Amino acid sequence: MHFWKITSPTELYHAFRWPSMTRILSSPQIRLVLVIVTGVVVGIAVIVSTYYVNNVKLLIGLIGAIVFGLLTLRWPEYGILCLFALLSGLISLTWLPLLHLGPISLNISDMILLLLLGLVFLRVTTQSGFKLYGSPLMLPLFLFIGAFLLSAVNAVVIQGVDKNIVMRTVRVLILWIAFIPVLQLVRDEQALRRLLMGLLVLTGVLLIGVLFPNKFEPFLPVEVRAAGTGAEIYSDFTRYYYAGDMVLYAMIPVTVASLAIIKKGNQLWRIGLLGLLLFWAFRTFFRQYWLTLFISCVLLIGFFSSSERIRLLKRLTPAIVVGVLLLIMLLATQPTWIERINYVITDRLGSLLQDPFRREGSLQWRVIETRYAMKQIIRSPIFGIGLANRYRPPMEGEADSIYSGWAAKYTENGYLYIALMMGLVGLLPFLWLCVTYLLQIFRHQDEIRDDGLRSIYLGFGTAFLGMAACNIASPTFVIGSRLIFFPIAMAICEVILRLEREKRVRQRECSA
Repeated sequence: MHFWKITSPTELYHAFRWPSMTRILSSPQIRLVLVIVTGVVVGIAVIVSTYYVNNVKLLIGLIGAIVFGLLTLRWPEYGILCLFALLSGLISLTWLPLLHLGPISLNISDMILLLLLGLVFLRVTTQSGFKLYGSPLMLPLFLFIGAFLLSAVNAVVIQGVDKNIVMRTVRVLILWIAFIPVLQLVRDEQALRRLLMGLLVLTGVLLIGVLFPNKFEPFLPVEVRAAGTGAEIYSDFTRYYYAGDMVLYAMIPVTVASLAIIKKGNQLWRIGLLGLLLFWAFRTFFRQYWLTLFISCVLLIGFFSSSERIRLLKRLTPAIVVGVLLLIMLLATQPTWIERINYVITDRLGSLLQDPFRREGSLQWRVIETRYAMKQIIRSPIFGIGLANRYRPPMEGEADSIYSGWAAKYTENGYLYIALMMGLVGLLPFLWLCVTYLLQIFRHQDEIRDDGLRSIYLGFGTAFLGMAACNIASPTFVIGSRLIFFPIAMAICEVILRLEREKRVRQRECSA
């Protein structure tokens, strides 16, 4: 049988006919050999790391890799969660070691992603009957991945961009492929709930970093800058940039949805969680976060039934009353501070309505960026100028900066970035992917009967819609490791829908 003629997982299995992993591990002799080999490897690692290379990180890495590999083989959702946490602000990426393999180097997140993809292939080829699940998102996702890989070739071969710079850009964009292992490896409700519980725990850990910024370095890193609007700097207010922004952003509509949809149980902890998440949103001073979160939550409420809206109001009313009382107390004891907060908020929001291009220097820069980008797009509309390629000269103030080369490749608009670097062959599949995902959410949300899963499903969908708007001003879809949230959230929603449909099929079969 020719490999290129294989059309199903069953044919793939019979083409390779590797022995079942379960059957291999069921043999006592094989298990004994694995234990002995593992012990020998750990022993060698201790000797080598202690007496020869004097590197404790090597020892930790080798032992940790063995434990992590075995854990992921048994429960892949924990491997997915580790990948998610590493790239979503749990630890500073600069602290993580690199594995050098000739001309390329891999970090821990690369190796975890490769392990998860390898596990999908291993199960397809060793487990008879292992079914690969489809999704309407697969085709546009693969087309988008193919587009940025083609753009990388264009950049290196035709445009002459340094291959190391291009590879660093590809390393970030390839995270979109994380959709595949989540969709294929999270196969039952127990695994899904473990993954979701891990996400909730990660949210709690990231909020510790919000409350105590940079107190646990290299864990929970936070970038601190002075807050300001236009030329005015608010000396008494600081902006905090969190690597876990996407997780915290998405958990706001998820928490709102859970307060409205989930009928039973103690909701006090959810109200507290929502308060902390709103505190994070305030500390960022990102106006696009404020506006899009408000619009997303209003849209979210529109999907609730009347009873769910009433339930949400009842549960939030005590918290609102407590908040008003605290505000009154602060007005009485700290009137100057409250007045200053009110000024900062109204000034930042009002600047968008009162001739923003005059007040906001950053908007003037973005207009210039857009003009340069559009010129390049008109010249290369189909395939773009190639990943990590310069599209404009350094602007005033950038020429002597160490970031001048990076700035000349960066644009604030995520969609413009895709069109510029990848052309229409990248932009059209990406828009197709986004629209298809949102249509999936809004068309099928009524099919999710489990209250907790429906709140996740709707919350992730409305959060994605908000970030789709934010990407006009901040390219989180294509720049930065935190984009890992988007493919994983998409896949989780697809898993939820699939499991709910499978559950209904089983129920009908049992009742027949």
